[in-house]
Amino acid sequence: MTTSQPPKEEAYRPTSGRQRLFILAAAIVMACVVVVVMLGPQVRFMRADKARKAAGPPACSGTQTDGCVGGTMGVIAAPASAPR
Repeated sequence: MTTSQPPKEEAYRPTSGRQRLFILAAAIVMACVVVVVMLGPQVRFMRADKARKAAGPPACSGTQTDGCVGGTMGVIAAPASAPR
């Protein structure tokens, strides 16, 4: 009769310096990718907003009278009080 013996467990191998550097580099690259992906829309918005502000308000064209430089704006004023 043969008695089965449990398999020998392999000894724990700690990570080498080269593996640690690879893991560190991968973590840094992943963090940079996440930051760039998350900030991308905000940066595009800020660039578009800056370009819009630099362009200034549109000038009036033809018969346009409001919503442009040189146009008029309707004003709502309270009626004058009755004299005493």
